[in-house]
Amino acid sequence: MVGFVLRPSKRELKVLADINVSVLTPALLFAKISGSLTRSILGLLWFVPVMYVLLGCVGLVWTRYGGQALGLSDGFRRLCSIAVFFSNVNTILIPIMQGIAASPDARFLLRDANDTAQQVTDRAIAYGMIIGIMNNILRWSVGVAIMRPAATAAEISPENNKKTSWLTPPLIAVMCAVAVVVVSPVQKALLADGTYVHTLWLAIDTCGGACIPLTLLGLGGQLRLQLTPRTDATGPATSASEQKRGVVLVLVGRFLIVPAVSCAALLAIYVYVPGLVPLLRSDPVLFLTLAIVSATPPAINLMTVAQNMGVYEAEAAAILSCAYAVGVLALSVEISIFLWLTSLIHST
Repeated sequence: MVGFVLRPSKRELKVLADINVSVLTPALLFAKISGSLTRSILGLLWFVPVMYVLLGCVGLVWTRYGGQALGLSDGFRRLCSIAVFFSNVNTILIPIMQGIAASPDARFLLRDANDTAQQVTDRAIAYGMIIGIMNNILRWSVGVAIMRPAATAAEISPENNKKTSWLTPPLIAVMCAVAVVVVSPVQKALLADGTYVHTLWLAIDTCGGACIPLTLLGLGGQLRLQLTPRTDATGPATSASEQKRGVVLVLVGRFLIVPAVSCAALLAIYVYVPGLVPLLRSDPVLFLTLAIVSATPPAINLMTVAQNMGVYEAEAAAILSCAYAVGVLALSVEISIFLWLTSLIHST
C-alpha cells in the first residue's frame, strides 16, 4: 500500500531492487540459514532439496510446453517458469504450521507421546529452511540464468548486465551461510551471546529484516506504474491477452500441477520404497511440510529479479497480485486435503 501511494518512478524502483539484491537479501539469507540450521539437520534431510529440485523441474516442463501451447513469447514464458519453480517458503510456511500445530485436532502430527506442538513447529521450520536454501541457491543462479536471454543488450545497460552472472550476492550469502553451518565451531562462535562477532551477526540479521518490506514496497510501486502509460519502458512488453494467459499458466502450475505431482511422489515413496526416506514414515510433519510448500504462491522475490534485470516488471507484478489473491482460497482448500492425506497415511 505504501509503495502504491508513494508512486515511485521506474528508476527509483530499480534502485530499490539493486539495494535489495546487493545488501538486504544476502543479509536475510545469511542470518536465517546460519542461525536456524545445524550440520546434523543438513545431513539427515538430504531428501528435501532433492524433492524440491524434482518438483521445480516439473514446473519448468509445465511452463515450457504449456506456454508454447498458449502462444507466450519466449521471454515471458521464462518469467512464468521462475514463478512456478520458486515458491514462497519462508513467509507463508511458518505461520501456517504454527496455526496447525496449535490446533487440538492436529495430534496426528505428533511423533510420540513426548512430542509437543512447539516441536512440531520447530521441525517444520527446519524442513522449510532446508527447502529455503535450495530455493535461494537455485533462484539466484538458475533463475537468473533462465531470465538472462530475455534481458538483451537493448533492454539492460552494460553496468546492469554484469549483475546477471551466476555468482550473485544472494547466492554468495547462501554459500557462506552453509559453510558456517557445516563448520560447527564457527557457527557456535558466531551465535555466542556477548561477543563481537555475535553483535556483527545481529547487525546482519537486522538488515535482513528490511528485505521483505522493501520487496513489498517495490511490488506496490510496480502495481501503481501499471495504471500509468509506460513512457519510459525499454524492456519487452506483453499484450493484455498474453499477460492473462501467462497468469493462468502460473496459477494452474503453482496450485494444481506441482501439488498433484508432489503428493503422488510422496505417497509412492511412502508406500513402495519406505526405506528410501525413513523420516517420511516416522515424522508426519515432513510429509505435510513438503506438500504445503509445493502449493504456496510464487516467491515475492520474483518482483526483485524482474526489477533488478529491468524486464517484465509489470508482468511480474500481475502474476504476484493474482497468485496471492487466488492463493488465499486455493491454499486453504489444499491444506485441508494435505491434512487429510497426512492423517490418513499416518493413522494406518
